[in-house]
Amino acid sequence: MSDLIVKVARIAVVVFWIAMALSLVSVIPGPYGSLIVWIGGLVLIIHLLEYLFVKFSVVYKNGGQISFIKTILFGLTYLLPEIIDDRGKKQ
Repeated sequence: MSDLIVKVARIAVVVFWIAMALSLVSVIPGPYGSLIVWIGGLVLIIHLLEYLFVKFSVVYKNGGQISFIKTILFGLTYLLPEIIDDRGKKQ
């Protein structure tokens, strides 16, 4: 069940990034396009902070690696399964 939720969330994130890219080239008209760009910028900053937090707190202590690109694109939908798998391997 949780795998299904992660897959659906990843698809939703990809659809959002596509909408953001389209709004950058003015395919999405009016206030919706600029709203999507602002939200996309906020999401990008949040994902960057997630990457830095996980890299320097969780992964650094465990000696693992995480992908910067996947973290920027997918955020927690990429990080959470990785962290859960890493904790499962330690036990």
